[in-house]
Amino acid sequence: MTRRSAAHTSFVLDRRFPAPPARVFRAWADPEAKRRWSDCHAETGTTEYSLDFRPGGREIHRAVLPDGKVQLVDKTFLEIVPEARIIFAYTIEAGGRHLSASLVTVEFEAEGAVTHLRLTEQLAYLDGHHDLDERRRGTGEGLDRLALDLAQDLPSA
Repeated sequence: MTRRSAAHTSFVLDRRFPAPPARVFRAWADPEAKRRWSDCHAETGTTEYSLDFRPGGREIHRAVLPDGKVQLVDKTFLEIVPEARIIFAYTIEAGGRHLSASLVTVEFEAEGAVTHLRLTEQLAYLDGHHDLDERRRGTGEGLDRLALDLAQDLPSA
């Protein structure tokens, strides 16, 4: 019999974007925008993507990884406060194996003409899986792509 376990950890990422909270928040709510900046496996074969951005709604992302395994990221939105906060839970599985379950809080705060975004992720790694450095790096890279996406829409000086 397989030994079952859950290892708990968390991380926080802070970013500042030169855009108002409404604009940064929209990048989370719009399916095309969200897929552009948050999809870390677009080049390796997304086979399904959907976003129903409302409390109780889901975001589904299925992709074929470089090793041929199918990865499924299944999110459920728990709370959405426009321009202020998003709370969602999600699971990741690869090759039919459940890897982790997470609770994520994303907070948006105006600081003059800048938005301070704070993302807090609480994770339960399942049955010996553990990729905290990779998860933190991948989430940070997504936020970096968000910054680039927002910069493309800024008026030039």
